[in-house]
Amino acid sequence: MSTLSVTGCDLYYGVHGEGPETIVFAHGAGGNHLSWWQQVPHFRERYRCVTFDHRGFGQSVDRSGEGIAAFRRDLEQLLDALEVADAVLVGQSMGGFTVLPFAVAHPERVRALLMADTFLGIWDEELLAAMAAAVQQAIVRADAGGQTAMLGPDYVRTNPNGTFLYQQVRALTSPVPGGGAMSFGVDQGAVLPEQLSALTMPVVFLAGEFDAIIPAALVERAHRHVPGSRFVSVADGGHSVYWELPEQFNGILDGLLGEAYPAHSG
Repeated sequence: MSTLSVTGCDLYYGVHGEGPETIVFAHGAGGNHLSWWQQVPHFRERYRCVTFDHRGFGQSVDRSGEGIAAFRRDLEQLLDALEVADAVLVGQSMGGFTVLPFAVAHPERVRALLMADTFLGIWDEELLAAMAAAVQQAIVRADAGGQTAMLGPDYVRTNPNGTFLYQQVRALTSPVPGGGAMSFGVDQGAVLPEQLSALTMPVVFLAGEFDAIIPAALVERAHRHVPGSRFVSVADGGHSVYWELPEQFNGILDGLLGEAYPAHSG
């Protein structure tokens, strides 16, 4: 792992593997670069995998206090520094707010886009209001039961080891750092629905069937804003499909990589 000085931030990142094509993983608010421990080993023999801590999370220091408003710029500067001309981008939950606006601004640099358990980055007031209500309800229920709302109920019940590990990783950046409230609005970098026609690359919106934070129904509605995109519902998944059901998640990403790099995938 290394640290890169970008505008207003010391960005902590890692590069794993030496494949000819690149996958960039952008974590959610409950995670950091460690979140992808079940993805990197699966892909690093074939692809160059880039993980990083968003500014203010993990070991990335947000010196300017810009918070999520600088996420898209941070990704651009990271790719420039690594001399990555184009990549497949994976954004989980909050990470969608990084990868989707970047893809709209620089479609020539994005081979494919996986929006995992998220529609963040799209400015849709109704969807954001519905998400905020779902988050509040999920937190109240989770607090009452002494559990986390970030994982599906089946996973929490059947996988205490994985649940404990998730909570330990999350604790490295919990509570959510400063840098301003995360409204996920246009003033912080969200794009308008009419701008989404720029997303001409393969785009998949993935959602866990039992996601309590960003319900699958909202993700499905959001994908309709993106012409040609696909929606995939993952049975029994919660808000962290990448963590709870890594085989299914990795399989979906493998399929998307096959579309992005058809010659290499064969």
